[in-house]
Amino acid sequence: MPLRSLLLAAGASLCWVTGACADDRDFSGTVRRIFDGDSFLVRPAKGADKDIDVRLQDIDAPEKDQPYGNAARAALVNMIGDRNVFVDVIEDDRYGRKVVRVLREPDRLDVIKTLVRDGHVWVYRRTVHDTSLIELEDQARAARRGIWALSEDERMPPWQYRYLKRRNKKAGSVPAASLERAKPGCFHQTVPPVAAELVVTPGAIVSGEAGAGWAIVVPEPVEITTDLQGER
Repeated sequence: MPLRSLLLAAGASLCWVTGACADDRDFSGTVRRIFDGDSFLVRPAKGADKDIDVRLQDIDAPEKDQPYGNAARAALVNMIGDRNVFVDVIEDDRYGRKVVRVLREPDRLDVIKTLVRDGHVWVYRRTVHDTSLIELEDQARAARRGIWALSEDERMPPWQYRYLKRRNKKAGSVPAASLERAKPGCFHQTVPPVAAELVVTPGAIVSGEAGAGWAIVVPEPVEITTDLQGER
């Protein structure tokens, strides 16, 4: 890597650790409701009278109805529930949520790295910004921590789980009662169980939109959509 790129990367890391490069979008606040292992509400300490909906960058937690979904949420609750945090805002997503990185206060614990290190979430490898997360995930898998202690047929990446839900919905195989519960624009929803139809092989890289850096074997041709990244 060119020296200039190395210096820029080092500078970005230093900004994150020290908070010296915070911009006017960033804020401190208190964590309120936690939806799952990667999204929650934060009440800013200053300048706002309502909670802000945030989603952690680079990771994807199991859905509520997936194996380990409740455990992933409980891990995040134990880590930052009702705690003060510093929120580094990266961007807004299609639902109006803030995509963020978060430090717990006052110990400055990096929440995303801790979740990955302890095996509570998947790294979304297709668009990962912090590549150090990949090594942390590999270490968690080798040590069989968190989701990596599950059997292979239970370890379906959440983006694949949601994709199969959409495919089944399009095919008309999702129960009508489940569809009636879904509200337009609502992304904090329970997800009906979906049969495990994929084999996921850690470490392999594929180019498909549904892959996100994991090899996938699908028993029949499927239509790959391009809007997987925005949903949980």
